[in-house]
Amino acid sequence: MACALPIIFMSITVDILTPDRRVLQAQADSVVVPAADGELGILAHHAPLLAELQPGQIRMSAGNDTQFFAVSGGFVEVQNNHVVVMAETAEMAHEIDVERARQAAERAKAALRVPQAEIDLAQAEAALRRALVRLHLAEQVRRRQPSGVR
Repeated sequence: MACALPIIFMSITVDILTPDRRVLQAQADSVVVPAADGELGILAHHAPLLAELQPGQIRMSAGNDTQFFAVSGGFVEVQNNHVVVMAETAEMAHEIDVERARQAAERAKAALRVPQAEIDLAQAEAALRRALVRLHLAEQVRRRQPSGVR
């Protein structure tokens, strides 16, 4: 009869960095990032990886706690149980100023409705995506508030 070995869960170190600050340095059980080709889940012992990020949401879980972050693009590197997110911007869900994000979305929508020579269409679309990600995350976290979610 074979002896069952205990399952040992290992954590991963997660750093979320922007050009302005270190948003987070923590241990986690799992991280999900918005890669350019879709969501990418990362657990301990993940293969080395470098991937481009699109504007979206990072979910980081440690035990029963889940933290959410809005990012506006960048890169993620995974190596030796260490995840480094290098984002253009990153905000913890509770840091999001909903009114400011709503205003940014409205400005971007207005710019897309009335094309002007000095407004780059791609920039306006990117601004709208960033604002909508922030609004969606703030609303999602607001609805989940009771159970250890930040």
